[in-house]
Amino acid sequence: VKLTLAKLPKGSAALDDAYRDALQRIEGQLDGDFKLAREVLSWITFAKRPLTTAEICCALAVEPEEAELDLENIPDIDEVVSVCAGLVVVDPESDVIRLVHYTTQEYFEKISNAWNPSVNLHIAITCLTYLSFSAFQGGSCSTDKEYEESFRQYTFLDYAA
Repeated sequence: VKLTLAKLPKGSAALDDAYRDALQRIEGQLDGDFKLAREVLSWITFAKRPLTTAEICCALAVEPEEAELDLENIPDIDEVVSVCAGLVVVDPESDVIRLVHYTTQEYFEKISNAWNPSVNLHIAITCLTYLSFSAFQGGSCSTDKEYEESFRQYTFLDYAA
C-alpha cells in the first residue's frame, strides 16, 4: 500500500490527471453530448462574468445567422450539468452555473488552445447573433419599463450586451 501511495501523482500533476480522466469520460459520450459539454465548459470558463442557468441555456440555443431564438433548442439544465461529468455545479441560491473548483478553471484555461481554440470567437459570435435578432431591430427602449421588460423577456440580453 505504501509503495502504491508513493507512486501516485501529487500536487498539480494529480489534478491534471483527474481532469484528463474527466475529459476522457466527456469525450467518450455520444457526439452531441460531447459537443454540448465542451460548449458548456468553454462558456463557464471564458465568460466575462458568472452566468445563470437561464443565461447559459439561452446562449447554448443561439444559432449563428438566425434572426431569432428557436425555443426548441434550449437545453434542459439537468442535461447540461449531466454531460459535464461532475465538472459543473449549480448554486441553488443564485442559480449560477459554475465549475466545481477553481482548479478546474485553471486547467481549462491551460488547455484551451488545444481543447477549444476558437472559444472566444464562438462567444463573440453568439453574443453578436443574439443582439442582431429581429426582436431588437426597433432600436433602444423609449421607457424604463420597456427597458426592464426587455431584460426580463430576453434572458441573455444583459450578458450579450
